[in-house]
Order: sequence, then C-alpha cells, then structure tokens
Amino acid sequence: MTKIIRLRHVAVIAGIVLIAIGMAVGTICHFVAGGFFNYGDEFASYKSVEITTSVPEDFDGGLIQGVASDELSSLGAYETSYSQGSGYTPNTVVYKFYETVSDDELAAAVSAIEARFAAEGMEDASVAWHTNLGFAGGVWQLNYVAIALASAVVLQAVYFALRYRPGMALSALAVQLFAAGLYASLLAITRCPVGLEAIAFAVIVAVLNVICCGVFFQKLKASFKDDANAKTSSLELVADGARSAAKVNAFVCAAAAVSVAVFAIFAVIAAPAWATLAPFGACLLAVVACALSSGVLAPASYALFCGMDRRAK
Repeated sequence: MTKIIRLRHVAVIAGIVLIAIGMAVGTICHFVAGGFFNYGDEFASYKSVEITTSVPEDFDGGLIQGVASDELSSLGAYETSYSQGSGYTPNTVVYKFYETVSDDELAAAVSAIEARFAAEGMEDASVAWHTNLGFAGGVWQLNYVAIALASAVVLQAVYFALRYRPGMALSALAVQLFAAGLYASLLAITRCPVGLEAIAFAVIVAVLNVICCGVFFQKLKASFKDDANAKTSSLELVADGARSAAKVNAFVCAAAAVSVAVFAIFAVIAAPAWATLAPFGACLLAVVACALSSGVLAPASYALFCGMDRRAK
C-alpha cells in the first residue's frame, strides 16, 4: 500500500487514461454501434422491419425468410428473429437496425418486399417498418438518477468535511467522481447491456464508496489525533490507514461480489439462458469500480490533500 501512496500520480493518471479510453470507445460506438452504451430494451432506440405471411400461403416460412434476406441483409441488421406461425398465427420475421440506417433505404426495401409479395399473389402478406425511441422515455430516468447521485455525493462531501476533515471531503468527492467515470467507461468498453439494473448498480457504487471511504478516514482521524503519531509524517499515516482499512474494504467488496454470484445462480436456475447473466455483468463492473476507487484512489488522492488538514484538534 505504501508503494501505491508513493506512486499516487501514476495511479491517478492511469485511472484518468482508462476513463479517457472508455469515453473514446463510447463516442465511436455512438456513431457506428447504435449508442455510447449498449442500451438495453428499456433505453434502446432502433428501427425495425416486420414482415408477416399467412401459414396457408407460406407453409414452412421459406418464402418470407428468403424475401427478407434478399431485401434487408444488405442494410446491416444487428438483430433478426423469426417465429413460425400456426393456424391463424402468421409467420413473422423482424429485422432490427441501428438508427444510422436511413429512412429512404428502409422505405425502398419495404417497397421492394411489397412488390415481391404482389408478384407472388400473396394477399395476406404484410410488411411495415417502425422507429422505436426507447431512450426517449428512459432519458428521464437517467436524468433523475444522475441528479439524485450528484446530490448524494455533494451531501457526502459536506458530511465528511464536518465529520472528518476538509481534505478528506475533497478526497471522497474525487473518489466518487472517479468511480462514476470508471464505471461508465467500463460499461462503454465491455458493451455490457445498460438497463435499469445498471442504474441501480450505479447507486451501489456510490453507497459502497461512502462505506469504504468512511472506514478509511475514520482510522486516519484517529491516527491524526493520537499524540504518539505527532512526529510521524502525514504520508506515512495515510499509508498505515490505508493498510489497516484494506481488510474491511476488501470484505465489503467481496461480500458484494458474492451476493452478485448468489443472485446470478438463482437467476440461471429460474431462467437457464445466458441473457439472464447480462445484468450481473454490470454489477461486477460496479464492484470493480468501487474496489479500485476506494482501495487505490482514496489513499492516493488524500495524499495530495492531507497537507490542508490539521493533525489534532
């Protein structure tokens, strides 16, 4: 831990570089992959083409799948689905596209599909394209959560300034900002689906950081008030405090990780599919962001601010 304190500038710079990489990846994906994050169903915006044919006219669904492939494959759909009809339920093919696909291209493809069906004399076939603005509704939820988290972080800084020291409050504020940036960057880099679960896990990051920073600064406050440490440098006390708080902080993060694993096991048992594990990936990223921010950046950043705090009252 002492080595981490001495290399605090390297730790901070490395964290900033990682956040910058995440921002760059997210920006690129915004233009080529449908969004800064890999938005889940709650926030995803996309365009889709839905084609249906009746079972009597297209018994095995071969015609509808062939027409869809011929006319839509060149547009670069990121997701396709087919459901076999039966009785009065039609065969259905759905192609989903990123918003970057132009309306003119989709309209031309729809017209071509309609012409193909007309040539085949399929009166019951239908084709239509839609625009889903899922993010338009979800953006309000994101805004409200961002406001709530920002308010909580400010209140934490005020509380730490009154409860501990002003330098500790600034360090805790830096830790929270770093954790938020790191969590967002990891989501952008890994392309883990971002839905309501990811928002909830952002709250977990903030709460865990409050706990871990509180443990660390409480030990430092006690060390600063101890007359036996009067001749010990503040940097050494920061290193000792980080070392003594490391076990508690590691236990908190490990307990969170174990909880994630337990809930993931129950989720897979309830619905055996890899898709059920996607939300827990975001939670693991949240635990990683908390562990790095509170375990590395907290002592590293406070080593920069400790000079402004009094050693004893």
